[in-house]
Amino acid sequence: MSQVRVKVSPSWLRTAERLRRIDTIRGSFNFHQEFDSAFVHKIYCASFEAPIGVIYIASTEKGLCKIALPKDGKSSFFSWINENFSPEEIVDDRKKNSSAIRQLNEYFIGKRTKFDLDVDLIGTPFQQKTWTEVAKTPYGTITTYKQIAKRIRTKGFRAVGATIGKNPLPIVIPCHRVIGSNSKLVGYAGGIRLKEFLLRLEGVILV
Repeated sequence: MSQVRVKVSPSWLRTAERLRRIDTIRGSFNFHQEFDSAFVHKIYCASFEAPIGVIYIASTEKGLCKIALPKDGKSSFFSWINENFSPEEIVDDRKKNSSAIRQLNEYFIGKRTKFDLDVDLIGTPFQQKTWTEVAKTPYGTITTYKQIAKRIRTKGFRAVGATIGKNPLPIVIPCHRVIGSNSKLVGYAGGIRLKEFLLRLEGVILV
């Protein structure tokens, strides 16, 4: 499974509403809760040319927080950034994202089957719970939206599907490994063609 370490700090939360977005993350993640009232939050952004096209990426001091695949584009990437951070927090910095860029490129050429990254996962408790469950899906395997919903003990299949569609860290949190109950490749924000490409890259045989 993808190995990512999640560090969540309340120092970046500017309102009580954002405070409610933080929930303990377990499962495949190593959870580290850190408190630093003196910490000034920054969001470090970069883009890079991957085998699948241009990817936009962002990290905080706590870890990787956003990946925008080629279909998402620059505007979608910065729309998410602006929804979660203020302009003075945004910094253009490729070096802060160098490890994630390297590991993603290794994945695309078949040299990496799991990620070793710190992750600052931003979302509601339900979203975090769903994404954490998705992250347990091992390389080269698939699961279904229904199975994910069952494992997190909810009958809200549509809510699960919508949440997976909002995954801020595609590939690292492998939502491409989640398919429909009828074995159809549905619901991938990066596009069905990319979903098929990623599954074939991992050796999944598609009928």
